[in-house]
Amino acid sequence: MELFLDLVFVYAFLSVTDLVTENFRIEGLFQGVLVVLLLWRAWSSYTVLGNLVRLDKGIMRPLIFGVAATILVTGIAAPVTFTDRPGGLFGPLIFVVAFLLAQLGALLMLTYTVSGGTRGPLLRAWLPFSGAAVLLLCGALLPRHLPAGVDGGSVQLALFFAATVVDFIGVRALGADNWRIVSVPHWAERHRLVVLIALGETIISIGTARGLIGDPPITWSVIGGSALSLVVVAVLWWRYFDIAGFAAEQALQRWPAATRSRLGRDAYSVLHVVMIIGLVLIALGLKRALSSVEPATAYRWDQLSTLVLYGGVLVYLLGLVALEHRTIRLLGRSPLLGIVLVTTLAPVAVRLPPVGAVGLLAAVLTSMVLADLTVFRRRHHLLHRQAAEAAIHAATTGVTPKELFLDLVVVYTFIQVTVLMTRHPTVVGVAQALAVLSLLWVAWSLYTQVGNVLRSESIPVRLSVLLIVALTLTIGIAIPQAFDVVPDGLPGPMIVVVCYIALRVLHLIALRLVVRPDRAQHARMLRAGVPTAAALVLLLFAALASSRPHAPEELSPLAASLWLAAIVVDLAGGYFVVQRFWQVSSAKHWTDRYALIILIALGESIISAGVAVFGRAISWSVIVASATSMVLLATLWWAYFDTDAIVGERVMQDRTGNQRAALARDAYAYLHLPMIVGLMLLSFGIRKTLDVVSDPSGPARTPLGHAILFAGVLVYLLANQAFWWRTRHQIRWVRATGILLVAILAPVTSPLPPLWALTILAAATAAVMMIDSHHAAELRRRLTRATALSHPDQQPPMNPIS
Repeated sequence: MELFLDLVFVYAFLSVTDLVTENFRIEGLFQGVLVVLLLWRAWSSYTVLGNLVRLDKGIMRPLIFGVAATILVTGIAAPVTFTDRPGGLFGPLIFVVAFLLAQLGALLMLTYTVSGGTRGPLLRAWLPFSGAAVLLLCGALLPRHLPAGVDGGSVQLALFFAATVVDFIGVRALGADNWRIVSVPHWAERHRLVVLIALGETIISIGTARGLIGDPPITWSVIGGSALSLVVVAVLWWRYFDIAGFAAEQALQRWPAATRSRLGRDAYSVLHVVMIIGLVLIALGLKRALSSVEPATAYRWDQLSTLVLYGGVLVYLLGLVALEHRTIRLLGRSPLLGIVLVTTLAPVAVRLPPVGAVGLLAAVLTSMVLADLTVFRRRHHLLHRQAAEAAIHAATTGVTPKELFLDLVVVYTFIQVTVLMTRHPTVVGVAQALAVLSLLWVAWSLYTQVGNVLRSESIPVRLSVLLIVALTLTIGIAIPQAFDVVPDGLPGPMIVVVCYIALRVLHLIALRLVVRPDRAQHARMLRAGVPTAAALVLLLFAALASSRPHAPEELSPLAASLWLAAIVVDLAGGYFVVQRFWQVSSAKHWTDRYALIILIALGESIISAGVAVFGRAISWSVIVASATSMVLLATLWWAYFDTDAIVGERVMQDRTGNQRAALARDAYAYLHLPMIVGLMLLSFGIRKTLDVVSDPSGPARTPLGHAILFAGVLVYLLANQAFWWRTRHQIRWVRATGILLVAILAPVTSPLPPLWALTILAAATAAVMMIDSHHAAELRRRLTRATALSHPDQQPPMNPIS
């Protein structure tokens, strides 16, 4: 449930870079930092709530869905927090009201769930909220009514700053002893995930630096700059998840429960926001750099851009050093080295072109890692021992940090699949996008298989993951041009196919290392490589046919046929080989990976909803359409995560050997693919719908957008029903009726305005899921009891504040 809310915060943090980009000055940077602090307060409030009460039970689910819709509106309004666009609602007021509603929801839910005898400290938390609310509302409304000679922007900025100070200092003044951290693993994991969210926002900024239209040519400068930018992000990820993130958890676990909250507040609520601000600045700096790599756009790279990039790294490293010192009382020498080098070389970087400045920064940060492995080896090993227990637990019980880092790039590739559909909004364009999506899926699922067996966090494994991430990022950059060649650019088809071939070769090498002691498995692996090799050859010929700048029209059907044949050979070969070749070692890891990919696809749909209205005036129609889209996405989340994900994990755990492998292949590796396809189609449909709603005078609505919107829901629900049949051998007749209803509504609602069609689809889907949820009440109770018995430590008390 909390991960679903995090998906919306991904978009909200992305919107901050748009805010600063539109006003790229010192004042704009200050505005962006204030918005990040406000978003952090909202996220932190729900992290506290989730640590105290269950957010995935009872009435809490629909309430959190409402909060997610509110945060989405907050993200949409973030770029106009300090300005306004003509022709719509007043942007600053929309942002403030949405933010205050989100904060109000957290306080109300906490107040309701805490018993009367312990409400005193919580009720006092309303005081800073009330003071900040008054200041924020004044900041939004007052500048419009000031005399002409008064700088309304400065007054607004001062009031927002005062509100932020009141909120942060007021909460701190209440004291950390008035509340308890119920679950240390939950608290630490939530903050590790928000660092991943900010890192993901940085990766998306790298890929979307030149916009989300897919038309600018792909050059070696773009690829080289993106690769160097990825090195910067990768080292920052490495340094946090190598030591600091797990050392902080272990230190918090050792503190007495009575005083643990103070450390939790300082190390997490305070010091983590410093790192988040640093990462947002880094995202902005990298976005400026990569949008300036071509001669025509070089003017965008200036002294302030360089200082923002290097300053963001400096802020992040300072927060990291402070975190390590506050939790384990040791200073990592490599971050201190990085701080010195970044500060020293920033004046040099100001004189360099964008790629040179990013390259210099990548070299500086890489030297930190090398120093840890050489001159600082002894101190680094000492810090590792401080974090060993928590790191080993994370590496052996669930999804590892390296897999989550890979997933951050997968989010970006999914966004680019939607961009490909938008760039070619035809049936052929949609088919091309789904073909690329199939390749991404095959690569992702194969590396999921490797990760299920290879749980190592060694340096060679991490470096391999970074290479895989770099190849996936390059594929993502080229996806919008996967079937054509843009003048003056590298051939997109060849980039996609060559990088995909490299991914498959790396996968085969990883398999060979895993099965090296087993000669029988090695022989099976060679047989498994036959359909893979055939598919790759077909793709290579298809890329060659598409990569000619002036290829004749006759080659288009040939390229399409080769793509189709390659995908069929790859999927069919994998289906008949996997069961005999692979064994699933950890059922929980396997099911968690596929649950996360569903969340990633839902998150991409949320980002598409926000992107569709970017730069447009905010109207009531836009707010209603955004909220309705969130209702639809929340309903589809419910369809999978209410019972299906839990039942799938239980059935996987009960199966062994070839039966488990067959179930993993059918229910997950293959039946989850159409679910992802459905969500990608839905994402495109939502984007086209919001395009029309947000700009009624723009392009007219097309039948394809309406058809794809309903088709996405249909495909997703059909695949979900097939998943249930494969795991339980049952048909859920309520959902089957719902599928039929959606199919009937598609042509019936075609003449209606897009907002009405979207509303009817969301209402019908939600009604079906509510009825189905009522029918599944007894199954849900059994699953809840089983979870409580197997994981008693995960059941937080309902009255935990003292």
